[in-house]
Formats: sequence, structure tokens, C-alpha cells
Amino acid sequence: MSQMSINIILLISIGVVSYISFSNRELFHNLLFSPYRVSRDKEWHRFLSSAWVHGDMMHLFFNMFVLFSFGNLLESIFTSWFSNFGIGYYILLFVLSVIIAHLPTYLKEKDNYAYSSVGASGGVSGVLFACILIDPAMELKLFLSIPMNSLVFGILYIGYTIYMSRKGQDNINHEAHLWGAIAGIAVTIVYRPSVVLEFVDSLLGMLPV
Repeated sequence: MSQMSINIILLISIGVVSYISFSNRELFHNLLFSPYRVSRDKEWHRFLSSAWVHGDMMHLFFNMFVLFSFGNLLESIFTSWFSNFGIGYYILLFVLSVIIAHLPTYLKEKDNYAYSSVGASGGVSGVLFACILIDPAMELKLFLSIPMNSLVFGILYIGYTIYMSRKGQDNINHEAHLWGAIAGIAVTIVYRPSVVLEFVDSLLGMLPV
């Protein structure tokens, strides 16, 4: 009997907790990311627990769809690189991406009682950009049908994230998306420094002859 993917277990746990929290507001408020509560009450768990709650079904679906699409791939790559340690490295990358994604927001909003955020987007961005670093030539299917090179998508995504973060006119923590992506790239390089040269080789291979 084959072992269940750790990414699938992660997906199920986030999906179940998020779904329950839609109707259990006490659970929702106990898990969400509140820099003020972290700073004042030392509720450090919120750096990570906030990834297990989402604002609505669409928010949850989008994050889980991306995590399913790229998390299974990254787990498989890490397992091929590090054998049985691969699943541990995968979970650690996700966790570190979630935590690092929240750090700039924590420093900026720790005295703001009204600020809070939810979602696994930091971890999802970390997983996605780790995959882009490993294989920048990979073709993505946006909306399940539109082909786009993963590196092009990554550049556009980062540009959009920076623009929306500076604009600051919606209720989405775009800064967490950006820092989650940076964390995923950085952790992957720490795991396997040679991935930088492999990335450059892939870029050179994409150039027209």
C-alpha cells in the first residue's frame, strides 16, 4: 500500500479546518493572523495557524488548487533529491514560507488592533516559486487552458504583487505573497545551492539559437 502524499495530507487539513472555521467564528478568530495579538499576548502560533483559515470558499479553492498543482510536483522533486527526507524538506519549506511571508506585515502592523489576515497564500507562493526556480522552462496552464511559460508568469506575478502592494486599495495582503515567493526561492537554494546554476543553464537553454 503506497504512502499518502504529505501534500495531500496538508491540503486536506487546511481544507477541513478552513471549512469548519467558516461557521465556527471563534475558531476563525483564534487562528487568524493578528500582529497586535502576537505582539501583545505573544500568540506566536498565529504566524502559522493563519494558513489554515480562509476568507471564503473562493479564497480557499484558489489556494488549494495552486497547492495541489505544484505541491505534488515539488514534493516529488524533493523526494528524488533527498529520498525519505524529501517530505520533511517540503513541509519545512511550506512552513517557513508562511512564517517569513508574515514578518514584514507583523513589523508594520503590530500596533494596529484592527489589522488581521488569513490564508495559506504565503506558503503557496513559496511552493510555486520553488517550482519556477527549479524549472523555469515549465509550461503552465492558466485557467486550465491558457499556456504560459512559468518564468514569464513568475515575473508578471511579482510585478503585479508589488504594484498592488503599493496601491493598497484592496483587502489582500499582497506583501505576504511577495515574501512567501522570496522565501520559497531562498529555502530551495539553501537545500540545493546548485539549483542556481541549474536555473541559469535552463535560461540559456531557452534562448533562441
